[in-house]
Amino acid sequence: MSKTPTKPLKSTRPSLTQLFDPPEGFTGHFGWLCGYSADALFLNSAAERFTGQTEAQRAHQGNVSLAVFLDSGNANISLLDAPGVAHLLRNREKEFRLLHAKVALLGFQHSDGAGWCIRLIVSTGNWTRQTLEESLDLAWCVDVKSTDLSQTAVVADNDFEIRRRCADVKAAQNLMQKVNSFFNDDLLNISKDALANPTKLAKDSTTDWIAQCSAKAKGPPRFFDSQKRSLLSQLIQQVKNCKEVGRNYLAMGSGFYEASGKPGQLPKVPKKIVDALRKGKLLTNTRKLDIYVNPDACQSVAGSIEALIEQGFTVRKAAQPASVFGEVPPRTLHAKFLFSANLRDNSDICNSAWVYLGSGNLTSAGFTKKMSANSGNLEAGVVFPTGSLHWETKRADTSKKLVTDVLPIQWNQNFVSNENKLTSGERAQARDDVISPPVTFLEWFGSELRIPAMNRKETCEITVLDAIGNAIIKTKTGFPWAGIQPRLAQIIWKAGVDYKKADIPVVDQYGRIAATVLRSLDLDEAWWQLANFPAMPDDEELSSDNAVSQSSIRSNGGVGVSLKSPIRQMMQLVENIAAKQTNINQSNWTLWCNRLQQNLIQMKECQRVAYFQKLGINPLSPLWAAPFRPSFAETDASPEGEMYEKALVCIADAWKVSALKTIGRGKKSKLKVKAKSTGEEE
Repeated sequence: MSKTPTKPLKSTRPSLTQLFDPPEGFTGHFGWLCGYSADALFLNSAAERFTGQTEAQRAHQGNVSLAVFLDSGNANISLLDAPGVAHLLRNREKEFRLLHAKVALLGFQHSDGAGWCIRLIVSTGNWTRQTLEESLDLAWCVDVKSTDLSQTAVVADNDFEIRRRCADVKAAQNLMQKVNSFFNDDLLNISKDALANPTKLAKDSTTDWIAQCSAKAKGPPRFFDSQKRSLLSQLIQQVKNCKEVGRNYLAMGSGFYEASGKPGQLPKVPKKIVDALRKGKLLTNTRKLDIYVNPDACQSVAGSIEALIEQGFTVRKAAQPASVFGEVPPRTLHAKFLFSANLRDNSDICNSAWVYLGSGNLTSAGFTKKMSANSGNLEAGVVFPTGSLHWETKRADTSKKLVTDVLPIQWNQNFVSNENKLTSGERAQARDDVISPPVTFLEWFGSELRIPAMNRKETCEITVLDAIGNAIIKTKTGFPWAGIQPRLAQIIWKAGVDYKKADIPVVDQYGRIAATVLRSLDLDEAWWQLANFPAMPDDEELSSDNAVSQSSIRSNGGVGVSLKSPIRQMMQLVENIAAKQTNINQSNWTLWCNRLQQNLIQMKECQRVAYFQKLGINPLSPLWAAPFRPSFAETDASPEGEMYEKALVCIADAWKVSALKTIGRGKKSKLKVKAKSTGEEE
C-alpha cells in the first residue's frame, strides 16, 4: 500500500479524563470504573471534571462520586490522595486471571434535578497518568439521556440508535455487576439514623437510571466481554452486525503480544484472528495484513518477522497522529485494536470499515480465552462500523476524516528483519494482591472510633492504632481516640498465619467519608453556605485562615444576614432558610437536609446560639411550621418531612435548645420574641 501523506490538521479530540466532563447543563452524580490499574493523579483529575469540585471541596464534602474496581495487584489508592474516589478492594476469590477490562459507567444529573444522562466509556488505556502523557491509547463512549427515552414520536433510525446505546449500557452494567460481586462495597452503602447517606442515594439513583436504559435496550450490543466466551469467539458475529461482507485489508495492533517463544515461531493469536475472519467470509483471500507494534516491547513479534512475512503480514511501527498530538515527545503503543475495510484503487473511502478496540491484548489470556482463575483475563471491548473514513491519499483534503487521524497506523515504514530493530521487552512484573480488610471503615462517635454495625459480627478481630502507631485498648463500645477526628485510621488484623495492615476511612456523624474536620461557623458564614446550595463552598471558605475575613466581607457588603440585634440576626436566618428551602427541588431535598444539619451544627458555638440559650427560647421552632416547609415535606407523613424533622431535632440537640420554649411552632406566626436583657421586641 503506497500512500502519500497529506498535511495534518490539528484536532481537538478529548483526552481520557475529558470524557468525564458532564454534558452541558449536567453535573456528575455517581459512577463506576473498572480496570487493571489507576493512580491518584488521573483519578483526581477525573473526579474534578466529573463533579466540578476541587480536591479541597471534595475532601470537605466527604462523599464518594466515583467507585473504582481494580485488579488486586494495584496498590491501594487512599481517599486522602483522591478525595471523592473510593478504591474498593477484592474480598473473595476471583474467577479471572486478571481484571483487565477498562470500562466506566457514569451518571450525570441535570440542573433541573429530574433529567439524567448515563455515559459508557470503553478504553484501551488504564486510568493512569501514563495513559494521559506517555502512551498511544484509544477510547469509545456513548451517552443515553432521559429525554432520549421519553420521546414518543421519533424517526425510526434515531430510535434504533437510542435502543442500541441502551443495549450497550445494559451489557456494560452486566459486566460491572459481575465485577462488583468480587469486591467489598460497604463504603457505598453507609446509612445513618438521622439522614440518608448522599453517596448511597447517588449510587442508587444512578443504578435506577441504568435500569431505565436497560428496559429500552433492543438489538445486539456493540459492547462485549469475556465472562462466558472469549473475545475471539464473539468477534465474527460482532463484525457481521456491522456488515456481512468480505474486506481486503486488516490492521491489528496491541500493547502486548504473546510472550517470546522459540525464534521464528509464528505468534498464534494474530493468525487465529485472520483464520476466523476468513472462515466467516469477512476477510478475502487476496488481502493485506498489517501488524502494529511498539518496537521496544513487542514480545514474540520481535523474533518472528520472517515467519510473519511468510504468512502475508507486514510488521510496522505504530504511528503517533500529528493531528492529535502535534510535535510532542514520542508515545508508546498501548492501544489494542483491529481495523478492517475494503481498499479500492479508484476510491479513497474506507469501504465497509469496522473497528475493534478494548482491553484485550492479542494474547491467549487476553483474546482467545474466556475469563478463568488461571488462564483467562476478564476483558471488554466494542466492535462498531466507523462511518465515513478516508485513506490517506492525494485526493484526501483536510475536510475529510482520515483513518490515520483516529488510529495509530501508517504505511510508509515497515520492518523486514529482526536485526537490531525490534526487542521483546521486559516481562511483566508480578504484583502482590491487595485484599479488603474485614472492616472497611470506622465511625466517629465523640472521641471514639467504632466498628460499624454491619461489621460487628465479623469473626476477625481488628486492632486500631493511634496517631503514633500504638495499639488502642478497646472499650466495650469502641476505640478511644486522643485528639481531633482522623480522616483515616490504621488497623491490623490476622489473615491466616500473617498479620496485615491497612488505612481505612473514618465516617463522621454526618456520614462524610474521610472528610476534613468541620470548623465552627458564625451565623453569616453558615447562611452564606446555605444560600449557595447546592454549590459547594469555595476553597477559601474551607480554610480557617480566611474565615474571619470572608465573614467580614460578606457582612459589610450586605450579602449575609448580619444586623445589630442578635434576635434580628437569628430571626432573619430562620426566614432566609424558610425562603430558600420552600423552593428546593424534591430531588435535592436529602442533600439540603444534610447541608442544613451540617452547617447549623457548625454554628453551635456561635454567640447568637448562646444568646438564645440564655433567653430560654428555641429559635429553630418556627422551622417546624408548614408554611416554612415545601409542600412535599410539610409533615412527617412523607419520607421527606420525616427526614427534615430528624435534622431539626439533631440541630436543636447540638444547640442545646430542644427543651426550651418554642416560637409559634406549628402556627403561621410573626415570630415575636421578647429579649430579657435588652427589652427590645422583634
